[in-house]
Amino acid sequence: MRAAVLWEPRRPIEILEVELAPPRAREVLVKIAASGICASDLHVVDGALPEPMPLVLGHEAAGVVVETGPGVTRVREGDHVVLAIVPSCGECAACRRGRPTFCELFGAAAGAGTLADGTSRLGRNGTTLHHFNSVSSFAEYAVVPESAAVPIRRDVPLETAALIGCAVLTGYGAVTNIARVEAGESVAVWGCGGVGLSAVQAARLAGAHPIVAVDVNLEKLALARGLGATALVNAAEVDAVEAVRAATGGAGVDYGFEALGREQTIQQAWSSLASGGTAVVVGMMPKGELLTIDPWGFISEKNLLGCFLGRPRIDADVPRLVDLYRAGDLKLDEVVSHRLTLDEIELGLERLRAGTAVRQVVVLS
Repeated sequence: MRAAVLWEPRRPIEILEVELAPPRAREVLVKIAASGICASDLHVVDGALPEPMPLVLGHEAAGVVVETGPGVTRVREGDHVVLAIVPSCGECAACRRGRPTFCELFGAAAGAGTLADGTSRLGRNGTTLHHFNSVSSFAEYAVVPESAAVPIRRDVPLETAALIGCAVLTGYGAVTNIARVEAGESVAVWGCGGVGLSAVQAARLAGAHPIVAVDVNLEKLALARGLGATALVNAAEVDAVEAVRAATGGAGVDYGFEALGREQTIQQAWSSLASGGTAVVVGMMPKGELLTIDPWGFISEKNLLGCFLGRPRIDADVPRLVDLYRAGDLKLDEVVSHRLTLDEIELGLERLRAGTAVRQVVVLS
């Protein structure tokens, strides 16, 4: 099959023929229909997120199950599935205490670039290729843990459903699972890409007001307005903190969601909070970078929270998000700014670096 292979950081991705071994116990083979391009993919390519090399990138996807390994009970051949990068074993300490996103088994596998048994199904001419977060969906097929494949209804386009596996789960979950925003609370979102716009929509669905969108791209800000933002801040032209505070009558927001992973915007989110407010860092800063914030905010009981993928319970959250999409309450098609082929992934990464794309989808079938 064809797949996008990264041999080492800061080197162009190559689209190559690779071998894919059949699924083993509790694994499934999925024909990939579409895969979103995420900032995490770019972080790996640019060396900001260390991963075992060489590897096949891609982690936000949807497709059709074509084969199941021994012991698989969650899905069957022909099922339409969303692939999420948070498989869980259900048995480790993290899973038992209700935190499946920190599953010890699959966390170790992700760090090693393997599947749960410590081996890879991917290779090329005798060289082992590593998995990316147990998915590796920039390929025509993927072998994944059955717990990473969530069956969905068939009346949803797979290239739309692909976004749910990371961007939507993360942005929506940051608002609903991490912050637990309630009606009438004020929200600001920094970064109007796929994750940030999902947070904007989740805030709208929660009844938040006002909802302030912050970006430097006018097209993204206009899109945020259409998806639920009640105030827009062009941070290229005005002081973002002053503008966010002005949108709340000077009080500041109850919740600030930072979806870019940059020190400057995290600082802005922190400084824009009302007393007792909470900044949720959804974006991923490069590993090893340090963050400086004014500690005086703690005296006014401000909170700084981390967020890993929106803390989803994928078996419940993925179908819920699909239903919201079908009901017209969650807009996903509008978030897709570009559709690409597998051969155009480098172009997609360049758009992501330049900040000109909202969400890009690689369409494979």
